[in-house]
Amino acid sequence: MVTLVVGILIAGVVVTPSAAFTTSSIDRQTTATVADDASGFLGIAVTDNVRAGSEDQLVTVTNNLSQSVTITVSSSAVLSNDQATLAPGESFSTAATVSCESPPNELQMTISASASDRFSGIATRSASVDTTGCSDSSVGYKNIEITDQTTSSKGAKAEYDLTYAVENTTGSFDRVSVEFNNLDRSDGNETRESFAQNDTISFTSGGQREGESFEITVRLFDGTGEVKSERIVVTDTADGSGTVYKRP
Repeated sequence: MVTLVVGILIAGVVVTPSAAFTTSSIDRQTTATVADDASGFLGIAVTDNVRAGSEDQLVTVTNNLSQSVTITVSSSAVLSNDQATLAPGESFSTAATVSCESPPNELQMTISASASDRFSGIATRSASVDTTGCSDSSVGYKNIEITDQTTSSKGAKAEYDLTYAVENTTGSFDRVSVEFNNLDRSDGNETRESFAQNDTISFTSGGQREGESFEITVRLFDGTGEVKSERIVVTDTADGSGTVYKRP
């Protein structure tokens, strides 16, 4: 049996044709023909669906050529990264975050590829969007307050209290996480968490930290991940000044 392999010669490099692209050209003249996504110029693996309101893997692109290719991915969603230059055999992946505000039924993406002036191609793909998690996007704080409790009488340690109440949980609340980052020390980053819907989270530093600056980041999580609209970031000098942040 004789197997015939049909390819196109690009400056001494043989590549198989590809249907992975909506439009493509070789040396700006030759139109590519048919092969599937896996065995074409590029291996394009698109996820079946992404969840609105969270970050999910969207697409992985593999360079099946024997020369470097520059890949660009564009979409209406926020992408974790959108461009890479791939050596032969290398892969590039990106994740997408689809907003729960008017999410589409299908997330469209465009994948562009080029290899100097010898090859260029554009592929269009889509993934379905799962919006079931968006029904829980109303989870938020009924009230929240951060107070600076630092006093010289307690060894001049930095002390903070975070008091909060979560509303509209509908069973989806997960936790509240608070990060205390001492901006004056490279090793001064500590995190406290609570899984209660109403609680006070307290922080006391190690050693004398009065007068030092802290960046305090509060994150609220539901069943799908962080509710980013509820993230709070404040900077404060640990001096016992009382209320640092309050809502309402």
